[in-house]
Amino acid sequence: MRILLLPRYGPQGASSRYRIWQYAPLFERAGHEVEVQPLVDDGYVKELYKTGRGLKWLAAGYARRLLGLLRVRRFDVVICEQEVLPFLPESIELFFLSRCRRFFADYDDAAYTKYSRWAALRQKIPKLIAAADTVVVGNDHLARYARQFTRRVCIIPTVVDLARYWRRWESAPRDTVRVAWIGTPHTAKFLKPLIPVMERLQYEHPTMSFRLIGAGNGFLRNGLRLEVLAWSEQTEIDLLSECDIGIMPLPDGEFMRGKCGLKLVQYMACGLPTVASPVGVNTEMVEEGKNGFLAASDDEWLEKLDRLVRHPELRRSLGEAGRSKVEAGYTLEHGFAKWQEILEGAQSGRDFEQPHDGQCLRPKRPLQSIQHPSV
Repeated sequence: MRILLLPRYGPQGASSRYRIWQYAPLFERAGHEVEVQPLVDDGYVKELYKTGRGLKWLAAGYARRLLGLLRVRRFDVVICEQEVLPFLPESIELFFLSRCRRFFADYDDAAYTKYSRWAALRQKIPKLIAAADTVVVGNDHLARYARQFTRRVCIIPTVVDLARYWRRWESAPRDTVRVAWIGTPHTAKFLKPLIPVMERLQYEHPTMSFRLIGAGNGFLRNGLRLEVLAWSEQTEIDLLSECDIGIMPLPDGEFMRGKCGLKLVQYMACGLPTVASPVGVNTEMVEEGKNGFLAASDDEWLEKLDRLVRHPELRRSLGEAGRSKVEAGYTLEHGFAKWQEILEGAQSGRDFEQPHDGQCLRPKRPLQSIQHPSV
């Protein structure tokens, strides 16, 4: 099959890297012809995190994508991350979608929330979901939303190539305990409410430290003993694996409930016990007292992190359980197996099945006879 992949960002954009880019070589290895056309390249991501602006990159990106859409008939399948042309009316996208043989939309967050204040665009994501041949989502929360508009929904969680991750407990023990956070300068703001807890922990445990990967130069240290390190795809796994605990503080809200817990998957892949806010998919991934802890208040964050700092054997047992959870359902092999099921269904034209707990549904129309619904 000829497959066109339309990620939002180049490989440095975490969502695009894990939802789209990492599958491209696997599709090719399976015998498909693959072309990847990001909306914006890595230059946009760098500029956005550095200055908060990137309009020149966006203008060039929209021009490239519009030209690329003129060629969609050449492909058997188009897989798009969220939407083809963000902030443009759905009528433009639906015109191009009507020219696709098969169109699959992938969502790893609650993209529909960004248009809540834009009356003209409020129905855009629902209409795109209804028009897609298959909607792939990263968790149950997004699946419930999508099933309001279509039966053709498949859950594929955000996954990692586990073979690249080495276990923390296999390295030499240290006298210090290092707590890790990984993210971007935009998401580093979620750490700020936790600063009093971090200060208290360091007062109680003078040898512990925090490592923030990708938080950017603007993160205020507030007298904390911490490392603020630049993120890179080449170093992220080593930097995480040198730590002892992973944290994911997150405010509650509809957008946050749609997140797919990539941080937690990465921590667990490294064998790190986790402490996370009880928001969205975190409550499914973190099994209290088995592979980590959930913390809803400062007191809970302090008590649970303190317990992990004091007890290395607890860290190891929870870390091993977390690694096993990733092995059981959050590996690249698991994700690709579901994508293969979707593509095989598109080729064969097998009927859709009724939706049930995370199973992929199969296309109900032959590949060549697709007619998108009027929405």
